[in-house]
Amino acid sequence: MEQKKEMTKALLGCGLKELMVSHPFEKITIRMITDKAGVIRPTFYNYFQDKYELLEWIVCDDILNKVEEMLEHQMEREALKLLFVLMENEKAFYRKAFQVTGQNSFESIMEHHLYQMLEKRLEQAHLKTRKDVRILRKEVVAKYYAIGVVIVLKTWILEGDEMFSAEDAAEGFYFMMSHSIFDVVEKKEE
Repeated sequence: MEQKKEMTKALLGCGLKELMVSHPFEKITIRMITDKAGVIRPTFYNYFQDKYELLEWIVCDDILNKVEEMLEHQMEREALKLLFVLMENEKAFYRKAFQVTGQNSFESIMEHHLYQMLEKRLEQAHLKTRKDVRILRKEVVAKYYAIGVVIVLKTWILEGDEMFSAEDAAEGFYFMMSHSIFDVVEKKEE
């Protein structure tokens, strides 16, 4: 029974992914998704409230669950690379996904789940703190890096994916994460 449930979700997910490549997200209807998946319309509502929830399920199933598993094994650098590579593998879909805006935007879905993953990882690790910098709390650090990775992913998918590979983008973000802005910027000679 569980296998059938997952297969139906996957069919609906594939239907939405296929439709998003050729249609604006806001124009896609539940009927279009179920027709593409080969199921009846009420079946959709057995699994998802709306197409935004389906979009969220897709990104969790395709990418974020795999990334989280690597984070649980303290493979942060590999998890970051995997995130970029998996998005690159379906860049046409993710390019369209990043264009989903509003209250349930794809960007906010990504940020929310990455924040939860990072916060969980920080709970397992010891956060280096300074008594004179009280803002360095786990939730602030997790939010900072979640927003950062989403901005880099969005910029790379929408603007720069032809210029450099997923590996290059992940390595660039890792460098920015592991260095201060003062390590990245050189002063102009006067």
